[in-house]
Amino acid sequence: MQNIAVTTSSHNQSHNQTPSPTDADSSKLFWLAHENDWPSAQPIVENNPDIVRIPLTERGDRVLHVAAYAESTTFVEELVKLLVNLERPRDLLIPNSDGMLPVHLAVLTGNQKMVLHLCSWRVLDVMVYQDIKKLFFMSIRNNMFNAALQIFGNKMGSLSIARYEEGEERLTAMHMLARKPSEILNMKSEEDDNGKGVEADFGLFFVIWTQISTLPKEEILELITQPSVVLFDAIKSGHDLAVKLLLSLNPRLFIKDPKNGQNLVHLLVQYRHFDYFRFIDFKREETIRAVDIEGNSVLHMAAHLPLQFQVLSGLRASIQMQKELAWFKKVEKEVPSELRSMRNKKGKRPIDVFYDEHKKLSDEIKESAKGIANSGMVVATLVATVAFAAALTVPGDKKSDWFVVFIITNSIALFSSSASILSFLSNFTSSRFAESEFVISLHPSLTFGPALLIISVAAMVVAFIATSFLIFEDTRKWVSYVVATMGVFPLILFPLFQFSLFDDLIWSRWYRPEESMVPVFTTLYMFMKQLLKFVRNKPSYSNPNPNPFDVIKHVAPNTHMVPLHGAFKNNIP
Repeated sequence: MQNIAVTTSSHNQSHNQTPSPTDADSSKLFWLAHENDWPSAQPIVENNPDIVRIPLTERGDRVLHVAAYAESTTFVEELVKLLVNLERPRDLLIPNSDGMLPVHLAVLTGNQKMVLHLCSWRVLDVMVYQDIKKLFFMSIRNNMFNAALQIFGNKMGSLSIARYEEGEERLTAMHMLARKPSEILNMKSEEDDNGKGVEADFGLFFVIWTQISTLPKEEILELITQPSVVLFDAIKSGHDLAVKLLLSLNPRLFIKDPKNGQNLVHLLVQYRHFDYFRFIDFKREETIRAVDIEGNSVLHMAAHLPLQFQVLSGLRASIQMQKELAWFKKVEKEVPSELRSMRNKKGKRPIDVFYDEHKKLSDEIKESAKGIANSGMVVATLVATVAFAAALTVPGDKKSDWFVVFIITNSIALFSSSASILSFLSNFTSSRFAESEFVISLHPSLTFGPALLIISVAAMVVAFIATSFLIFEDTRKWVSYVVATMGVFPLILFPLFQFSLFDDLIWSRWYRPEESMVPVFTTLYMFMKQLLKFVRNKPSYSNPNPNPFDVIKHVAPNTHMVPLHGAFKNNIP
């Protein structure tokens, strides 16, 4: 805990003013702020308003610093109201020895509600520009997009072109927003007063772009291409709304990245944004045939494995492999045929790059397949052994109907488990995992092997139930009914626990992006998937494919913006 260092106020008071605060009051106020106890602190502040200017720690923290750092939201809200009513908003802007205002500390704690109270319009009006700029970029960096939007409304013209030093780069707000990972943007979907989730980050992106679009052409190009191309950053991070906005305005602005020579088509292909191809003119030869500084064509880019998929394992890797192959084939159809055999500076064709990039993913699939085969063979062998032994020691009356049930189900268990063993065994003897084969589909044995195993286990359980009815057919039939009731549980639990496995197996083997499964099967499959899995619904924008120009109406309905198309098209040909 920091030591309390109380100093007297530097502001002179007349004899008619309230007496100066005492050390005891300052010490007490420190702890009250830390504990979020505003009712006890209110009379102290009202009797001695100057106490809010007194440093309470060795770092020069005032009472608002202490409350903000302790996340005492109620204390901060009430103190801000009191100081604003007393016409003392500048008391909210006293920095500590590190140059941090209370609102800066509130941003670091991640408490957006507190930040919004500390940066009201009356406070922003008296805040110096450098502090506003610092607060604006800190809010974006900490994903407080509503707060950043409120701050931006105070200094639109200046903040839209301002830059923030991050490492060796000087980024604009548009760069910072475009680089936000899609996972963060999904988690930070915020709610408006009506409880509807909105993309607040895109609302900020939109109003910033609206301001920039009124600038001269040369200045716009510098802002959106230095230190990197904003559109390319958005494509890499998966910021779909920003990508749609920038592409719909003027794709010709983003033809080429000066650093690596990649053009817009390269990036869209590499990061799997096929939906945006409608914005691209594929008839322009210089666009499709362009290569980057490494000599990679568009098809080479389609062969690359995105970073986020390089850590997949097991059957999920096989699903991704199917998608990767489908994507490669789809791009291959769009480009000129000569690009298929074109070599980059390393002497590799696109198909060579595909095999190299996906080799690790292929190895993961093979290891996972063999692991499943090993486990499946053990279980199938046990079932076959039990079924064979049961067939040699048939109990009860052989003329009973239950005897017929026993023979049929026991035979199903024996033959299904035997077929399952052969299916799993083929994983170790087949040559389908050769380099030219691994991308086609997961070995069929991993689809049929587990299915046959489930059938054999279910048949074995039914055979055991039939045996109990044979033994207790004449006496104590209630025992048979109890056994039958207990036998229902493994029949339910086994497919329930193995559903994820079959989910992966089915999609990995039959997934085709341009082909749909039989509608009836699809409906049944999705119904079972939803039934057996708990689906967590998180709040999001009500329209799954929102129009970028409509989202801003939810975020900042009162924001006055320059008409976009007129100003933008006048400056950019």
